[in-house]
Amino acid sequence: MTNFSITEDFPRSEIEFDQRFSNPDACYEYLFQQKWPDGFVCRKCGHKRFWLSSRNLYICTQCEHQHSLTAGTIMDSSKSPITYWFKAMWWFTTRKSGVNAVNLKELLGFGSYGTAWTWLQKLRRCTIRHEREKLSGRVEVDEFFIGGQRSGKRGRGAEGKTIVAIAVER
Repeated sequence: MTNFSITEDFPRSEIEFDQRFSNPDACYEYLFQQKWPDGFVCRKCGHKRFWLSSRNLYICTQCEHQHSLTAGTIMDSSKSPITYWFKAMWWFTTRKSGVNAVNLKELLGFGSYGTAWTWLQKLRRCTIRHEREKLSGRVEVDEFFIGGQRSGKRGRGAEGKTIVAIAVER
C-alpha cells in the first residue's frame, strides 16, 4: 500500500490555518505553487510568461491560452469564495469526528442544507483512490448498525438499520 504523507509545512491549528489562508490571494498562491512548483508553463505551447486576468485566469502571453487554478478540481465553476472551499477542506480533513452537512451549513453560513451536503459529497469522492490495492497482511474488520431506536428485534437483522463495515490494514 502506498504511504501518503504531508511534505509541506501544514498548519497545526485552526489559528495557523486562518492566518495562512485568510484571503483569496493566499489560497490562489497556494494553488499556483501546487500546479506550477517551478513557475508557470503554458500547457499548450510551453511558454513561461503569463498575465493574470481579473477572474484569476492565467493567460499565456504567447498563445493566449487560459489556465484556471480550479479547473478539474471540486472547486471548478463554483461561485462560492475560494476561502470557503479551503475552510471546508480544513474542517473535513482535521476534525476527528468529521463534519456533517448541518455543521458545515452553520460553520460557513450557507442558506441551504443541500449546498453543504453537495460540498461534502464532493470532498468525500476526493478521498477515494481509484488505483487502490487490496488490503493485505494483518487486516482488522469491524461492523456496526446505524439507525434510530425501534421496537422489535435488536442488532443484526433488525428492521430499518443500515450495516456499516470497516476494514483497516495494520
